[in-house]
Amino acid sequence: MKTAVKNFLRRVLALPPVARLLARPLIDRYLRGAGPKKLHLGGGGLHGWLNSDLFPSHWRIARLDATQPFPLPAAGFERVFAEHMIEHIPLAGARRMLAESHRVLRPGGHIRLATPDLARVVGLYAAKDTARLDYLRWALAHNRLPTDIPADALVINSLFHDHGHQFLFDEPSLTTLLLAAGFTNVRRHPPGESDVPDLRNLEMHHYAIGHTANNFETLVLQADKPAVPA
Repeated sequence: MKTAVKNFLRRVLALPPVARLLARPLIDRYLRGAGPKKLHLGGGGLHGWLNSDLFPSHWRIARLDATQPFPLPAAGFERVFAEHMIEHIPLAGARRMLAESHRVLRPGGHIRLATPDLARVVGLYAAKDTARLDYLRWALAHNRLPTDIPADALVINSLFHDHGHQFLFDEPSLTTLLLAAGFTNVRRHPPGESDVPDLRNLEMHHYAIGHTANNFETLVLQADKPAVPA
């Protein structure tokens, strides 16, 4: 009974009107806390981070629309992270998200983005190699797609149109947006790996789709906000 009550309260507290009311107190409490400030866009579950989402699944996740000005102070954060989130907003929204991420980062801070790799998606067409064929077979089963149409056409269309996806990036296009927002030193890392220690092992998408599929489909880029010149 207690568990049922707790689950009911969690669902109520996560409802959009309640989440909007709770967002400001959650953000203020986090900003008053000790330790480095880190912003997680589009999810929860990261200890020591301000976890945020447009539709929070838990009352401890602050409601934040990443396509609008962030209700956060300039230069107040050391890290920004988003995993399999930027592909869910339109291109114009992605530009605003990166501009706001740059604004809230301190000089010398870092941003890390994980998202489906458009180059890998397009490369599935007429695939012949083992890695791509294995991914196609996995995607058909995982997404319960029909089998009466060639797998490459089905899986590519699913990655473009299903799951709430709105715009898929490859490395050059996402790099271009990061540079336009003012970031520098854009580099690619495998999921879970980073040259910045506290940005390692952040990705959690493999819990949903497995390491093999996640490593195949996911593009991870990291970039810096330039430090203040000496």
